[in-house]
Amino acid sequence: MSFVLLVLIWFAGRELINFIEQQDTTGIGSDLVSLGIKTVIMVGLGLFWINRTNQQLWVNKRKLYNGNFPTVFWVVLAMFVAYLFFLMLSAHHGFYIQSNPFKSGEFLSVTLGAGLIEEFLFRGFFMNFLMKRYGIVAANMIQAILFQISHFPLYYLEGLTVWAWLINIANVLPLGLIFGWMFYRTKNLWPTTILHCVWDSGVTLLI
Repeated sequence: MSFVLLVLIWFAGRELINFIEQQDTTGIGSDLVSLGIKTVIMVGLGLFWINRTNQQLWVNKRKLYNGNFPTVFWVVLAMFVAYLFFLMLSAHHGFYIQSNPFKSGEFLSVTLGAGLIEEFLFRGFFMNFLMKRYGIVAANMIQAILFQISHFPLYYLEGLTVWAWLINIANVLPLGLIFGWMFYRTKNLWPTTILHCVWDSGVTLLI
């Protein structure tokens, strides 16, 4: 029920963001408004649910952000960076970086906001809540599917083709599984947040 509420509110939020972008698609103002709407919706709901269910969480809310950065995090981070550079070289046959990243009107909300906000909600709450009820495999699968579904309003509103939907699902769903697994290994939201921000920034700037 909580997730259905999120999807409905987030769909309305995406509609509002799209409307704002149609008025100003290239400005930092549009970017900040988009980031603000996403923060209010996802962080607001995340805080409400975490505070309401704190005793039922796998990791207590006070311990969600800590200093645990095991070797596996640095290995996965290096793999992310290497893969992003491989994609860049494959796509552009040399070094490339987006010349005007703010043109989309969602640069900050994608490169930083998505990692900070979505990790707090999906790994900090959904994965955290599910881990007390299921094993790692089931909990990780469920939260990754929820993470994927949360992207559907964006795909729909942008009018993506069926092929584009499949390509995005083939990217987002595995990432959700990786982020969930990393949260399980570290019991810390910082590693998943960093990986998420690095991935989104790399795709935005290099691909």
